[in-house]
Amino acid sequence: MRIWILRLTVVIGLVAASPVITAQTAAQDAAPAQAPPTLVVFSAMGDIPYDPHEDEILKKQIAELPEEAEFVIHVGDIKRGKSVPCEAPVYAKVAGMLAASAKPVFIIPGDNEWNDCVDPDLGWKNWSEHFMRFEERWPQRLRVFRQLEREENFAFVRNGVLFIGINLVGGRVHDADEWNRRMAEDLVWVRRNLEKFGNDVQAVVLFGHALPTGKHDAFFKGFVEEAKKFAKPVLYLHGDGHRWIYDHPFEAKNILRVQVDQGSIAPPVTVTVTGDPQNPFVFDRRK
Repeated sequence: MRIWILRLTVVIGLVAASPVITAQTAAQDAAPAQAPPTLVVFSAMGDIPYDPHEDEILKKQIAELPEEAEFVIHVGDIKRGKSVPCEAPVYAKVAGMLAASAKPVFIIPGDNEWNDCVDPDLGWKNWSEHFMRFEERWPQRLRVFRQLEREENFAFVRNGVLFIGINLVGGRVHDADEWNRRMAEDLVWVRRNLEKFGNDVQAVVLFGHALPTGKHDAFFKGFVEEAKKFAKPVLYLHGDGHRWIYDHPFEAKNILRVQVDQGSIAPPVTVTVTGDPQNPFVFDRRK
């Protein structure tokens, strides 16, 4: 008689418990998936201002930068091409506009203000005087590194994301020796930072001005190989072409290429770098 009672108790216990387990499983299955963590948010602009009316557009865009953006990157071309002289007041004017930002502004050269100038040396002198280490105008919590060989190139890590800025312009090859040397030095800078930080970051964002073409192969061939070895999400963000592009044109498919809208066409794009390897870069064009 005792044996039968024991067996009955066990069976009843199992039957009573099973609905509870099923309910818990159903509740877990129905729970919404957690959103991936936001690592960094920043704003990006380029190819502005070209004309006097764009001066007012840029001022408005700077005043209306989203609160969540930690910094701003201007990817070059602060003036129209040869029709606007590469004179110091032009550079000073734009520097004053960007300096009004509540957020730190990083900037890299574009061809319109340097190699496409009638006198590229004068253009570079004026760019260096007004924009070199431009982000230092703001109190900084970022530790920004500069390349000794090429001071305009920078890098910093924020929240597990490596940001690299390089002097990679479109336009004419004004000096073949300088052009080839700069491509090589840009690649060295990228490699150096990937070697130093690559194992510890979740993603890389590379800022350049140029729409990639054959005259940039000396840089991009090596960059693609480095991205393959890195094997985590990479964003190449640039200007130059004036119209939005979002694609994967490189052999290393972990590289996303985005060309920002010209500043007169659309406001600065807000870029969110996430911790989701399937959707690491999210863009809000605010159009």
